[in-house]
Amino acid sequence: MDKAQRSKLTRIAAGIAAAAVVVLGGMYIAGSSSGSVPPATVDFANISAEQKQKLFDRGLQVFRAADCAACHSSPTTGAELAGGMAMVTPMGTLYGTNISPSREHGIGKWSADDLYRAVARGMAPGRKNLYPAMPYASYHDITRADVDALWVWLQAQPAVEAPNRKPDMNFPFSVRPGLALWNALERPSGEQHPGGAPEAANSLDRGAYLVNTLGHCGECHTPRTASFAMDLKQSLAGNVIEGAYAPDLRPKSLAARGWSEQDLVQFLRTGLSKQGVMTMGMFPVLQHSSSHMAEADLKDMAAYLMQGEKPESRPPVAEAPQTQVSANGERVYIGLCAGCHGVDGQGQPHSSLRLDTNTTAMFPTPLNLVRVIREGLPERDLAHGERMQAMPGFADQLSHEDMADLVNYMRLRWGRQKGDVTPAQVADVIRTAESH
Repeated sequence: MDKAQRSKLTRIAAGIAAAAVVVLGGMYIAGSSSGSVPPATVDFANISAEQKQKLFDRGLQVFRAADCAACHSSPTTGAELAGGMAMVTPMGTLYGTNISPSREHGIGKWSADDLYRAVARGMAPGRKNLYPAMPYASYHDITRADVDALWVWLQAQPAVEAPNRKPDMNFPFSVRPGLALWNALERPSGEQHPGGAPEAANSLDRGAYLVNTLGHCGECHTPRTASFAMDLKQSLAGNVIEGAYAPDLRPKSLAARGWSEQDLVQFLRTGLSKQGVMTMGMFPVLQHSSSHMAEADLKDMAAYLMQGEKPESRPPVAEAPQTQVSANGERVYIGLCAGCHGVDGQGQPHSSLRLDTNTTAMFPTPLNLVRVIREGLPERDLAHGERMQAMPGFADQLSHEDMADLVNYMRLRWGRQKGDVTPAQVADVIRTAESH
């Protein structure tokens, strides 16, 4: 290669590098901007006591519907605004922050505009990019009126003087400015909810707003892309997160598992229905959010999720095919499970779950079923008078072979799934669970 050719290649390479710098610079600027902020819906400097009380009441509703406390409560004291709750991701561990009015550790110095930028755009004061574990990809559609009400409620709460815990993220995810590039590629636009103010929307629009925006259900129940953004082409199609399966919430899938709108309302309100009990990542949702919501809102959520679908009529439960696997699975079931859940899976009201209508055995993955059998469930008071007794874990009593046979027996008999779970898959499931 002569000198002229080398010079030409150098110029081309320099041009490509310069173009890359310009593109990345533009992405960084775009991803570091919170964009325009809609004007406040109230004049906070001239607000009457009656207006403030109405905003306070609405703010509490927003706080519950948005499930803020599930991430921002303290795992040690239970204080709902203190922060400290760990969120384990493939990129490292994040901790919910203090969102009390503490001026040192919380958001006591924030304006309502600041709260809107953080919630809807993922940008804290000082142009600090928030990690998208703060679900601004869902909250981006929140109305300004709801943010204003939430700000009034938050600022009226007692300050919690608890310092924030720093994220423990792996490199390069620990480089926070890099989040600007993710924002440029994946952050949705900041347009307002197309249905208008949620209180004026019809039932399905209100339900969509509660499920997709405030409730941010897709953050757990929607599969992720290679960049760990929600794959909205498969919205609510089910996803494995924090070592558990968040099931498919699409209408036909819910109906196939026997759900009705009434069942969903009961489940969200009390934590218990014939389809199962709120546990794992869903119990905090019940504890901090859905059990506190107005029944009308729960009905709107159920109507949106079901979209008019009716539960499928299921044929009478048949015996599992008599194979060596199912015979051993039945033996294990009778020995460990039937005493509480019944030989035919009928359960005991307010004590032991029904298994003949429980959806855990119907999931495409045995992950949750294996985890519950191994780890058990704690005794819990649920909500509105419902409770569930403790279930012991059987990790020390079941080999991988026995676990596979038991799971296959339950999936064949009550889940209408193939009984093809192997001991190797059980081992994989255990590793998945233990990694979180």
